[in-house]
Amino acid sequence: MLGERVVVALLSPAEFAPMLADAVRAHADAAGVPVELRIVDWTDDPAARRARTGGKRSAARVRAHERPLDEVQREALAGADVLVGFELPSDIERLAPKVRFVQATAAGVGALVSTLRGTSIRLASAAGLSGDKVAEFAMARLLTVWSDARTLDALQRARRWAPEEVDAAEIARRSVLVVGTGGIGQAFARRAGAFGLRCIGVRRRPELGTPAGFERVVGPEGFRAELPAADAVLLAVPATDRTSRLVGAAELEAMRPGAVLCNVARGALVDEEALVAALSSGHLGAAVLDVTAKEPLSRRSPLWGAPNVYLSPHVANNWRPEYLDAVARLVVENIGRDLAGQPLVNLVDLDEGY
Repeated sequence: MLGERVVVALLSPAEFAPMLADAVRAHADAAGVPVELRIVDWTDDPAARRARTGGKRSAARVRAHERPLDEVQREALAGADVLVGFELPSDIERLAPKVRFVQATAAGVGALVSTLRGTSIRLASAAGLSGDKVAEFAMARLLTVWSDARTLDALQRARRWAPEEVDAAEIARRSVLVVGTGGIGQAFARRAGAFGLRCIGVRRRPELGTPAGFERVVGPEGFRAELPAADAVLLAVPATDRTSRLVGAAELEAMRPGAVLCNVARGALVDEEALVAALSSGHLGAAVLDVTAKEPLSRRSPLWGAPNVYLSPHVANNWRPEYLDAVARLVVENIGRDLAGQPLVNLVDLDEGY
């Protein structure tokens, strides 16, 4: 492969593919890496996507719902050395026999892991690229909750001057339990310090140390014990078999009355039925949800009507131009590393799921 043109297939929705392709081409030219780009306008069917990543994975169900490939798409995959995308069709090892590695366009790689597990294909994630943006989103939403911004907006719309109805809380000295001390968690902790917030981290391997911005870290076994002292719990961990329904009825009950749950990771981390119950009872102060177990969220979901829910349609890290440029830079860097026989950046352990 060294010295040869690298065929890169971009599996991306049509609205993003040209921009991503241009960015990859620009970075490849700058790095002197010869690439041939092929755009594969393919995204999975939502039912197949849920079957890949849900609690009851079923290969038969995935294949029954998976969006088919046309001949042009099959030809593009068959000649590809590198695949870039958020999800892949089943049987990718047969469809793309030459592929050296897959570069994910997101930090969360659950759907890709379920497809690639058991194959010889390596997977690299985009972990770290979205940390700042997602952390800013989480901070903004928590500040919205604690400043009682919804009441302020309602008063403005009603043209009412009623300061006694506003319950804006002091933010400084509050405690946030940050579950996941990777790119998002660390970016949040850096911003939290400016507001006088205390951050306690939950880290799978606490022996690796306490990242900057955290008061201390605990291991997964200490997660439950930290919940009663937290004013907010921020979920910023990958969705894996180990973290599925990490927050259920017992964890919600253990949280401090009036605390806020903020999930900017994956919907599978939370038992949504238990969450609705905790909000409806008044025990939980609010829930900030940028992700849900099933996306798009059904109009019949009780989450829409639950009190003090701050829902958003998975936009904490929108695919803005600068993010696509960062993904393209990572694609080219990993191609260069692969050509040189060096380890890929953000190589995923397919057994662990991240």
